[in-house]
Amino acid sequence: MKLMRPPDSTTHKVRFVHAVVIHETGGPEVLRYEEVPDPEPGEGELLVRIEAAGVNHYDINLRAMTASDFPLILGSDGGGVRQDSGERVLVTRASGTYAELVAVTEDKLWSIPDSVSASSAAALGVPYTTAWWALVDLGELKEGDTLLVQAGSSGTGQASIDIGRAFGATVYATASESKLDRLRELGVEPLAYDDPKLSELGADVVFDPVGGEVFARSVEALGQGGRLLIPGAVDSPEVSLNLWSLVGKQARIIGLGNTPAPRETLDRIIEMTGNGELSPVIDRELPLEQAAEGHRAIEARETFGKVILKP
Repeated sequence: MKLMRPPDSTTHKVRFVHAVVIHETGGPEVLRYEEVPDPEPGEGELLVRIEAAGVNHYDINLRAMTASDFPLILGSDGGGVRQDSGERVLVTRASGTYAELVAVTEDKLWSIPDSVSASSAAALGVPYTTAWWALVDLGELKEGDTLLVQAGSSGTGQASIDIGRAFGATVYATASESKLDRLRELGVEPLAYDDPKLSELGADVVFDPVGGEVFARSVEALGQGGRLLIPGAVDSPEVSLNLWSLVGKQARIIGLGNTPAPRETLDRIIEMTGNGELSPVIDRELPLEQAAEGHRAIEARETFGKVILKP
């Protein structure tokens, strides 16, 4: 969310909230916890009091290199309460959720039941809609399929595991050596990134947000007619592969592009979370003023699941 200049205090009493603001791109240290003027809702907007904000890789990319309009409040996912009605809501694909208060249009809000906490709601938005679009809508995942999730400890990786298990797939997931036991606790088969077993999986669907050297192993893991879903490349976008491996399997590589978030999809995700079919994994909850620590932990690959910021 781009910050506006406060009105002249001689004619208008300015009220302030806390937010995490960047004034330049750079490392986690550029995240600054500041007082900012209350957001002024524009036409069609309303105010939401944020109780929990989810940290996504998009936020890290924006902070590190792609933001250009400063000062800027980061964050696109959150759980909180509508100021006008008191309704508990999930906010997603908005801007400025690293704050106590945010102005959003109603199409970016979903009602959440009491059985879904604000932190769980904040963990659902971008990761779960991305994973659902990839696995269900494009990957055509179904009960009995074999699913491989690369980077199973990441936010979208955890969402993919959760959705895969809910759909009755046999789920394998990769992670660093220190995180394999935690993957096993989720009821999936954990694998190292270079495990020879990958080439024998015959996976129906592979979810790979890593790229780089992992990409070729994802292709090898595909079975006949398999689908490889690519939402991004947290390692490197430069990849190589043996085309004969792809051709021989009649497999498909599908880039997600700009993932849509239809209301009915997120309605179903929220419903499944509310009744216990889905359960987002939260690595840690940090005070909003410690947003830089959350970014640092994700970039250092120390996390297992979502980082949540609490205003």
